[in-house]
Amino acid sequence: MKPGLLKSKLAKTLLVTFCVALLVIALFFIGFLGTWEDKISDALYTQGVPLDEIVIVEIDDESLQALDAEWPLPRDYYASVIDALNTSTVIGIDIEFFTNTSVEEDAALGDAIARSGNVVLAMKYEDFTLSNGQLSGQGVLIPIDRLGVPGTDFTMGFVNVYEESDGVVRYFIPHLSGVEDHDHFSVAMVEQYLGFPRILDDSRMLINYYAQPGGYPHVRFSDVYFNTTEYDFTDKIVLIGVTTHDAHDFHAVPISNEGMAGVEIHANLIQSMILQDYLYTQDSLTVLCVILLFAFLTGVFLYRFKVHIATMLIAIVGIAYVVAAISIFDAFHTIMNVLYPMITLISVYVGLVVVYFRTEEKSRKWITSVFGKYVSPVVIDHLLKHPDKIKLGGEKRNMTIFFSDIRGFTPISEQLKPEELVHLLNEYLTEMTSIIINNQGLVDKFMGDAIMAFWGAPLDLPNHADIACSSSLQMMETLRQLQQKWKEQGIPVFDIGIGLNSGEAIVGNMGSATRFDYTAIGDNVNLASRMEGLNKVYGTKIIMTEHTQVLVHEQFETRKLDAVKVKGKKKPIFIYELVCRKGEISQQQREAISHYEQGLELYFKKQWDEAIQSFETALTYTDDVAARLLRARCQDFLKHPPAHDWDGVWTMQTK
Repeated sequence: MKPGLLKSKLAKTLLVTFCVALLVIALFFIGFLGTWEDKISDALYTQGVPLDEIVIVEIDDESLQALDAEWPLPRDYYASVIDALNTSTVIGIDIEFFTNTSVEEDAALGDAIARSGNVVLAMKYEDFTLSNGQLSGQGVLIPIDRLGVPGTDFTMGFVNVYEESDGVVRYFIPHLSGVEDHDHFSVAMVEQYLGFPRILDDSRMLINYYAQPGGYPHVRFSDVYFNTTEYDFTDKIVLIGVTTHDAHDFHAVPISNEGMAGVEIHANLIQSMILQDYLYTQDSLTVLCVILLFAFLTGVFLYRFKVHIATMLIAIVGIAYVVAAISIFDAFHTIMNVLYPMITLISVYVGLVVVYFRTEEKSRKWITSVFGKYVSPVVIDHLLKHPDKIKLGGEKRNMTIFFSDIRGFTPISEQLKPEELVHLLNEYLTEMTSIIINNQGLVDKFMGDAIMAFWGAPLDLPNHADIACSSSLQMMETLRQLQQKWKEQGIPVFDIGIGLNSGEAIVGNMGSATRFDYTAIGDNVNLASRMEGLNKVYGTKIIMTEHTQVLVHEQFETRKLDAVKVKGKKKPIFIYELVCRKGEISQQQREAISHYEQGLELYFKKQWDEAIQSFETALTYTDDVAARLLRARCQDFLKHPPAHDWDGVWTMQTK
């Protein structure tokens, strides 16, 4: 290689891209950061619908108190419960019966198992060895001889739980060979239930979790023992297990931050095998291809475009890949590798920017090109004039915070080719951010297809609420123009929701000493985010809090929507819809708003019939989601009146 070759931008781009890609591939194959990848994958899990056929008879603290017993329970208790479950299809007992107790108790349990004829008992491997990539069980603990003959009087399966290095249970092994060959406990349960074997791979398989801890029907062991439950166990799959913490049988699982009892893990496994609804992981070859592709794209973008344009394109590629990973999981139950492709994008990007900076760009020009149009020229000018601001710290400012989000973005992304999706997002984000910046606002960050911005910092704007409302209406008008253009081009269109809130927030450069962003934090920021989400509930475009409405009501037409208590907040608040500027409202809109707000006041006074009439009158002027929603509430309150101290506040259960 000639010495002068490395001086060219192309050579430096190829060298950095190739080296970083090889490094990421090496890290992937040695499993470096594998635990972090698992944690990212855990975020894809969503709660499903538990099968009604599966029920857990739990030995909890209340059962032990009711039985006036301690853990472990005497075995004749299990005998009585097995007899009480004689109408079920299969009974799985996730309890260890590996040592003898009294002859009478063991005999009572053995007789009950024999009478039932559909019992699956737990066994365990004492240790494991790994040979040629195959896991083998060494040493077995099996139910005592007094309980009967395995394979004749009962079936058994191993209940060993496979925990990852971070302590999370993500996998199970259907069958283990070794000193003895045995199926997993859940496999034995399913085969007993179905009456024929399930053909599964002997290697480890991902567990498809359908329910968080407590998601399956639970019946207390003591209630079954004393025959005080009305639950019908006919044709059910019954799992008997411990949920008392004294048994120390709780494990970390991907679907929840709470520990899950081992018996509940078996329930999820059983449902997955009955439905043949398995999870899969992306194969290594396609991960390798994605890493190489992302390294190549990042290199091309930074080589061909200015840094701020390349940054936008790379961010869109990353967002599109995450969206695709979520869609693939939902559609094909395949967990895509997210961490290493994102590391590739970031590492190649950082590597090339550093190389370009050190060899081709001066400090001021580089800062301006990276941040100038990507965030806001206001911030750049502020930092260049006051370099002492580039440090940790913040200040309390009175401001208006803005959040917007695209409605139905995932279905649209599935309809478009990647290049079409990039163009659509790029066009939309460019138009929206231009409006914010041109109106003295600051684009704080992009969160997927969402935008966070604010007015009132770093520049002091006394009329920040007015500007925010004006900008929001301008965005809606620009979006309508874009929608018309997209329709003519045959491109799917989308709507957005906007949330506004005014008040004090902490704003400044926040992060670490080496990596930080100019951003705003505080309760008022969170409240603005909640306002954006409420648009989906009320069928509106722009929702503001009472804090913003009191500042702008003389300049803008608004509609009082409701009194709500949003998730995460204890204090209720009035919310308003931003309709239009003063003087731009039509007579039809004015009449609809008047009747709606009249109905809302009657609603607060518990005058349900009169309120319904007002909402129905409002609906004659326009098909309004909010009016239909409040009318439905009134109709429900007519049948089921609220508490005597009801204050009219509606508590939102979701974000």
